[in-house]
Amino acid sequence: MLSELAPNHYFSGHSLTRDLADDLHSCFSRKPSAEVWEETVETIARIPEIIATWILEYKQESQNFRLLAIHSQSNIEIPIVISKYSLPCHHVVDSNMIFEMNLLGQNSFFQSLGGFTLDESRAMYLGYPIRSDIGTVIGVIGMVVDDKFKHKYKNLKLIDVIADQLSQELIRFKNENLISETLNTASFVKHSLAELFRLLSTQSIDLMVVCRNYLQTGLNLFGLPLGLIASKVGEHWEYSLVEGNIHGIFEGQRFSNEEAKFFIPNVPSSARILNQKSEISEHNVRDHLINLNVSCLMEFPLKVHNQTIGILGFYGFRDQKIESIELFQRVFELMGIGLANTIEKHNIDLLSKIVFLEKEYPIH
Repeated sequence: MLSELAPNHYFSGHSLTRDLADDLHSCFSRKPSAEVWEETVETIARIPEIIATWILEYKQESQNFRLLAIHSQSNIEIPIVISKYSLPCHHVVDSNMIFEMNLLGQNSFFQSLGGFTLDESRAMYLGYPIRSDIGTVIGVIGMVVDDKFKHKYKNLKLIDVIADQLSQELIRFKNENLISETLNTASFVKHSLAELFRLLSTQSIDLMVVCRNYLQTGLNLFGLPLGLIASKVGEHWEYSLVEGNIHGIFEGQRFSNEEAKFFIPNVPSSARILNQKSEISEHNVRDHLINLNVSCLMEFPLKVHNQTIGILGFYGFRDQKIESIELFQRVFELMGIGLANTIEKHNIDLLSKIVFLEKEYPIH
């Protein structure tokens, strides 16, 4: 029992010790992970002198923390996803050890936590690692504590027990997410390949119908609200085909070559994907899209006879993001290549018919 690991003198009062141990035991009784995180921080927060506590998952691939749960006596806010180096928790990850720090003068720390206020002269940060079964840090228990933290090292033995339990829960949580993501990826790949095969197998003499079919399919696959094909018309560009309902974007809308901001000569046929607002600027995105609060985009140059004749594009707005960028990029590029080949074949077929007619009915 966990009560054996929590002697009475850890906390102020015999019943509190026993209650905390019982709470911890019940926390990890095969409950949903979200409940485990919430009940754990609530339990830790009952230790005297702890002002706030939170649990973070560390995502090594992105160098970010993901907030799992937080409990605080003050108005503390942590974003759901936050950069590794925005919190002192990164010291725990880098050292793979317990880390403590006096918070006096740590303004950046308080800004990261929503700008809450407390008596900095008596506050400390205390971080405890949650390790995987091979010893790497996969999460952090973060705490703001009174620097008069009584029985700190004895209390940390209880935190150590909690970290061990959280390790198993977090490993299970990560594995379940990995399985879910793998299944979702497999489903998306299967569905997208079926859609690409359908598009490439469609026989239609109406190129406009073919292009609209590509746009409608892309909107469904990528989950973005706007799809369009822009074409070069003389010295200008225009939106030749538009699918979706975004006010301010319409078919026939023209803009100058300088405003296009997607036409880059001699660039290989690859998709351009911008998935963060910080990547979007007046230098690389058209002004009217910025004014409409575009948040992400996917654009692919349509090349026919080695000449860029148009752009296939899909766009998100406000706070939308593109999921699974690498996977989406590959599917999008296959779609763009397929559409470009279809346009090129259509032009060749049309030219062949003209040549045939000229032979059959020579113009005198």
